[in-house]
Amino acid sequence: MRTLLVGLVMLGSACTGGSPGGGDDGSGADAGVTPDGSGMQATCPLPSTTADLGNLTALKAQRCGVPQSGGAKWYRLSATMASGDVVQLELWPSSGAFTGAVTTGTFAVETDYNTCGICVRAVGDKGTATAKEYFGTGGMVNITAVGANGAPISATITNATLAEVETVNHTKVAGGCTAAINRVQVSGTVMDVGGTGGGGGGGGGGGAQCAPGVGD
Repeated sequence: MRTLLVGLVMLGSACTGGSPGGGDDGSGADAGVTPDGSGMQATCPLPSTTADLGNLTALKAQRCGVPQSGGAKWYRLSATMASGDVVQLELWPSSGAFTGAVTTGTFAVETDYNTCGICVRAVGDKGTATAKEYFGTGGMVNITAVGANGAPISATITNATLAEVETVNHTKVAGGCTAAINRVQVSGTVMDVGGTGGGGGGGGGGGAQCAPGVGD
């Protein structure tokens, strides 16, 4: 994503180079660990695998202006998982799969933070010292509703895979945590937000009112 929209939530598990601990089936509380290269075990806040999360009500369902676009809009759709972690889908016009405005349809998750139009992000242990940010590395997104302020918005993420990324430049952390989400549907009502800031994707940063973080 460029400095990103539609978002969603989940996760409690193993990480790259690690293995699930204590018989955890990935559906319980956060418990993943992964080697960090120092002989110690680093905690991974998201489960290695999260089963079907069902249909969730959006934590945020926002439409924000794309900087210097002449009125184009991007979307951020997020939800809170049972674990308290957050997943977020960001949809950027004229980026990735979108040649123009964001539309309904089924699309592959795009994996370049700076250019994605279909961007999946997540954060585990949000707001704590152990928080980690994740970015999508695979999966599919089915957008069934999207529109202007006050319109319904709904999207389903399936077979999503995510990897831990740095919180500033969003590059993949070597040997970092990984996670997978089998399925989650997030639905809400679009709310226009002032400002032109954002996360990744085709829009770029700037403007505090469209928060760049996951679930903010």
